Amino acid sequence: MTNRHETKYENLSSHFRLKGHDYQKQFCHLYAHRLAEMTRLLTPLAQKKWGNKESIKKLCELRGEQDVHCILIGTIYKHQAHKPSILRDISEENQLAPQPPRQNYSEPEDKIVLEDELQRVRLQGEVKRELMATGVVCAALGGTDSEGFFNVEDILFYESGPQKPLATTKKSRLLVLVSGLDQLQSHNFVEALNLFQYWLAGSLGNGKEAGAMVRLIVAGNSVRASAMAHVPTLQVARTQANANDTVQAVTQLDQWFASWARSLPVDIMPGAYDPANFMLPQQPFHKCMFPQAAQLASFQAVTNPYNCRLDDAFVVGSSGQNVSDLLRSTSLDSALEALRCTLTWGHIAPTAPDTLACYPYIDSDPFILRECPHVYFAGNCESFETALHEGSQGKRTRLVCVPKFSRTQSVAVVDLDTLECRQVNFSADAE
Repeated sequence: MTNRHETKYENLSSHFRLKGHDYQKQFCHLYAHRLAEMTRLLTPLAQKKWGNKESIKKLCELRGEQDVHCILIGTIYKHQAHKPSILRDISEENQLAPQPPRQNYSEPEDKIVLEDELQRVRLQGEVKRELMATGVVCAALGGTDSEGFFNVEDILFYESGPQKPLATTKKSRLLVLVSGLDQLQSHNFVEALNLFQYWLAGSLGNGKEAGAMVRLIVAGNSVRASAMAHVPTLQVARTQANANDTVQAVTQLDQWFASWARSLPVDIMPGAYDPANFMLPQQPFHKCMFPQAAQLASFQAVTNPYNCRLDDAFVVGSSGQNVSDLLRSTSLDSALEALRCTLTWGHIAPTAPDTLACYPYIDSDPFILRECPHVYFAGNCESFETALHEGSQGKRTRLVCVPKFSRTQSVAVVDLDTLECRQVNFSADAE
């Protein structure tokens, strides 16, 4: 048995656990609280960057005046002609055949609007409209013009709050990240799963490396990695067959998780296509789904998104819905850049609840990044990507796009001391 390094662990995801299930509230409460909280956080940063000579005004204080130079703090709304709209879909005035859903609905003609509690104003100038998304809160420096636009000269985001220093130790501590196990299709890569299990246990001549692994996080889509296909014929029989396949897949996952948890602590997050609640934050799987693994103290089901602290390293991540939704509504080139943007904006899921389903909170917004993480990951990406993001005030964050295991047969490994990250491939075709 490989000797493991001991690491102090703290689960910091309690604010993602739902205390009630009231779905009758409007989402305006969530936006209002997001704006109020981010305004409080952005105000001192704006004054520090642009000086006290620039006054922070509400939109109602502009009163349509021209040549007013000031700072505005508000929420971005991106007007997009091709954004999905249920009202447009069911409109009786448009009796056209339904169009196939677009993979991306960002256009150069998209309009960027800044709104606060009472009013809104159209932005132009130093605003990269193709890279902005609805729900982002920012501070904008600029002035009004005769046409009612606010000409932006500079823009400021929260950048995820302060970051605690990361103390280095002489021992290596490795965090293993995997996602997209897609157990329903595991017959295509069962050899890779076996290799992964042997690697975790240190049975491949990697005993020293295995001893340095302090935790495994499974970032969603463990049961299935894509939407269930709907067959119009024999619907009842097909539904029963899909249910049986899902139960069998969960049983097989239980065996894998129990084996892995005998080697090191394992955290399981739900994903977009797992049998879990659809809205963010997704709640932990019930322990009855994994009876074998649940008997082990080293196994736990956690929320999505998920925050934890390993010694002094603050780790934040999601199963990837926030990144994939941003890629649909912006012209960002990659999942890594989308992940970087959420860190810069200081919000895990800015497009929720506009185009990403989330719980209708009325007194908080749990997705605000009030502390800058050392490791920030997104699961179920098409390929492995990583970068070391260096923010203001010396903040350093390792960004990790965790690839789908079902697609790449690979995982990501992060050294919590140096923040170095690498990909480990278990494909039979890998060199």
